[in-house]
Amino acid sequence: MKLHSLQALRAIAAWVVIVDHALQELTNNQAGNPLTHLGWTMGGIGVNLFFVISGFIMVQISWETFGRPASSANFLRRRLIRIVPLYWIATFAALAYHRVSATHGEHAGWPELIHSLAFIPFAGEDGSWAPILGQGWTLNYEMMFYAIFAVGLFLRRQIALPAVGTILGAFVFSRPLLSNPTWAYLASPLVLWFVWGMARAVLWRWGGVNEPQSLAKLTRVLEPLGDASYSTYLVHGFVLTIILRVWVLLAGPPSLWIVPVSLVIATIAGWLTHLGVEKPILRLANNFSNPS
Repeated sequence: MKLHSLQALRAIAAWVVIVDHALQELTNNQAGNPLTHLGWTMGGIGVNLFFVISGFIMVQISWETFGRPASSANFLRRRLIRIVPLYWIATFAALAYHRVSATHGEHAGWPELIHSLAFIPFAGEDGSWAPILGQGWTLNYEMMFYAIFAVGLFLRRQIALPAVGTILGAFVFSRPLLSNPTWAYLASPLVLWFVWGMARAVLWRWGGVNEPQSLAKLTRVLEPLGDASYSTYLVHGFVLTIILRVWVLLAGPPSLWIVPVSLVIATIAGWLTHLGVEKPILRLANNFSNPS
């Protein structure tokens, strides 16, 4: 059952991340600026919220399918269809943009492209771990979580959920012992937010909780924007960069007004991308994988 308030939370999480990046554009990411620290804090909240929602949703949609023979394959198919096509398109677009505009990633070659498309973290020349599409770093954690969760689907729910949580927790606590930098990067405490989301879903199910109708009605207006949150998250970097360049060209150094302007325009761009690109791709991919 679709939770309207959960979709609203996805929209809010995307907005918080957009505000974070807009503030960084405003301050040029200067560490001494209080607005930069506000942005970093909001960005952390947004990412954590996305991970909690992801953990919650994965348990919710899989609750009745643990231990069934085809559950793992079906889960991975749905996740790959949902995540990969739009991300690959956005990655190629980012690569082209970086080459033309001589920005971060302009020197990216085949190794960086393959790592980005395969959701494998890598250290760039500047020491950052951002893929070609910068905000795609969170998807590296998402795909790792999906892979572990898919293995858990082979087991009964009563065993699978504690096992997945234990594996992720043990992975994080083993971080100081990991010599491989990629594994050490993936063993970030951030992945514990997935576990927290899973735990919340279990408590939701055990408690027989239903979404209050008043809350559903209140948040239903944000549901379309929540549906578009993945598109919004992927395209907002392009949008903010263009807004900043146009702003400087027409009005000079940006003011604080660039934050709400960026939020509105990025939300519209994400919604249009969802309608015009993401939904058609999802229909095509689902028809192709389920021809019957």
